[in-house]
Amino acid sequence: MMYRNVLLLSFLLLVSVSACGDGSVNIEDEVVDPPLDLSEVSQIDVPNGFIAEEFTDDVELPTSIEFPPDGSNRLFVNELQSGKIWIYEDGERLEEPFVDLALNIEGGFPVDGENGLLGLEFDPNYSSNGYVYVTYVARDGDGETASVARFTDVNNRGEDFTVLLTDLPSDKGHQIENLRFGPDGMLYVSVGDAYQQDKAQDVNEFHGKILRMTPTGEIPADNPFGPDNYVYALGFRNSFDMVFLDNGDLLANDNGPTGMDKFMAIEAGENYGWPEKLGFHDDPNYMNPLHVWTETVSPTGLHIYRGDQFPEQYRGKLFQVLFGFTFSEGSNPNGKRLQLVELQGSGQQTETEFIDFAVWNFEGVPSNPVDVAESPDGSLFITDIFQGKIFRIRYQQ
Repeated sequence: MMYRNVLLLSFLLLVSVSACGDGSVNIEDEVVDPPLDLSEVSQIDVPNGFIAEEFTDDVELPTSIEFPPDGSNRLFVNELQSGKIWIYEDGERLEEPFVDLALNIEGGFPVDGENGLLGLEFDPNYSSNGYVYVTYVARDGDGETASVARFTDVNNRGEDFTVLLTDLPSDKGHQIENLRFGPDGMLYVSVGDAYQQDKAQDVNEFHGKILRMTPTGEIPADNPFGPDNYVYALGFRNSFDMVFLDNGDLLANDNGPTGMDKFMAIEAGENYGWPEKLGFHDDPNYMNPLHVWTETVSPTGLHIYRGDQFPEQYRGKLFQVLFGFTFSEGSNPNGKRLQLVELQGSGQQTETEFIDFAVWNFEGVPSNPVDVAESPDGSLFITDIFQGKIFRIRYQQ
C-alpha cells in the first residue's frame, strides 16, 4: 500500500531533484520503478554501544513525529497522505487516530506529490492547554492550498479544529513544511516557493519564506517587515525544518536544486538568496549559509538532544536527518543518515561540523529517513517514509 509506485514517485519532490524549472530533475522525464522486495533488510550502522531497532512498521508514509512535552510516553506520528495523526503509547498504537484531517476539512486527503500532512508541534504550555499545531495541504477546487491549524488534545483525540492561517502557496512540492515555537512564544512557519521561485524575493508573497505569527494566528507587532506582514525572513527554496538553540539562535536547512543544499542561521528581516544566489557568495545584499552541500543530501528533520541516556558527548547536541536521493540503493554517501552537528560560535559566525551517527544500509529497499524525535527515556526515534517504519536508537553499555 505505502509502496504504490505513484506514492514512491511523488515524494521524490521533497528532495532536491524536483521539477521546478531551476535546473533540477523532472521525474516525468524518467519514471523509476524501484525494487519492492523487502525480504533483504540490512542494518542501520550506529556507533559502538548503540542499538538501532525497528519500533513499528504499521504506518503509511510517516513524516513528522514528536513526543509531547508532558513527560508521557506517547509518540505522535503524521501520515503524509492519509491526513491522520497516530499515537503510540508505551509502544502500542491506539485503536483510533488522534486526528483524521479528512473529517475536518473540505477537499480531503490524499493529495498529490509531497502534499499532505507535514508539520507537527506542541504548544509550550501543552500540559495545561493541550494545543497541538500542524501544517498541511488539502485540495481546494482544482488546486491545493496550505494551512496552519490547531487541535486540542482531549483524552488522545484532537478536538476544536481551528485554522490559524490559510491560503498559503502550494504545488506538488515546495509547499508549507514545518513549524516551531521560539523562545519569544511566537510560532515560526517555513513555506517553500511552490515552484514560483521569483516570488521568494517578494516580501509581499508567502512563497519561499519563514513566517512569524502569534499562537492564535495574528501578526506580531514587532515583525521585521511591519505589523501587517507575516514574513520573518525570505529567500528560501524548500526549508524543511528549523530549530532554536539555547542561545536563541534560529537554525534552518534548505533543499537546493540539484545539490546546493544549505544550513543557515536565520535572522529577522534577512534575505537568504534564493533564487538569486546559490552556495557561498560575496554579495552583501544576501546572507551566506553556514554550510553548503554541493551534492544532494536533502536535509530534513532537526532535533537537539536533551536526554541523559546517550553518553556525555551527545548531550545538548544537534542532530539532523539527511533524506538523501530517493531511489539510490545501498549505502548512499550523500544522504540517508542521521548526523551529529557540532556547533561552535553563534549567529553568522557559527562554525559547523557534520559527523555521521546512523547510516542507512538497506539494500534494494526504498528507504529514506525524514524526521527525528526524542522519547522521555532519551532514545531517538526516526521515521522512514518509504518503508513505512519508525526506528529507535538507544544506548546500551
